[in-house]
Amino acid sequence: SLGNETADVLADLIRIDTTNPPGGETPAANAVARKLEADGIAAEVLESSPGRGNLSARLAGTGGERPIVLLSHLDVVPADPRGWRVPPFSGLRRDGQVHGRGALDAKGLTAIELMTLIALKRSGQPLARDVILLATADEETGGKAGAGWLVKHHPDLLRDAEFLLNEGDG
Repeated sequence: SLGNETADVLADLIRIDTTNPPGGETPAANAVARKLEADGIAAEVLESSPGRGNLSARLAGTGGERPIVLLSHLDVVPADPRGWRVPPFSGLRRDGQVHGRGALDAKGLTAIELMTLIALKRSGQPLARDVILLATADEETGGKAGAGWLVKHHPDLLRDAEFLLNEGDG
């Protein structure tokens, strides 16, 4: 059931067009926040500029270990519908897959990390470390309105983190 719930979240996120440029990630960040808050996890949407929303949520642990950050991004590159077998912002679920722009890069990662936080909360098991979820704007054009902006303007969100997991390298 957790897998189906994750697929539903992903399909919903794909239906929110966050093509960058121009971005417009706030509706997607708000959708993630609503999902977290429905499970009792506080979330905050921080806009680097109007419409450029970045989500932050923290599931508190005991503090025995340093925090881990789960990082993804909400923006996607442009998609010309003529090159797609399905509409790129349909979030179509077919044959056990979710289709659409961002399914892999990186709304899929956002959905997985979001549901990881929810599954940890639902388990009721104590965590040795805080788990921080950041779903950011603007990765596709350099991150200055997303992860870069958070580091500059909200460094407390990452304070003392030991690990950061995301899609990329370098």
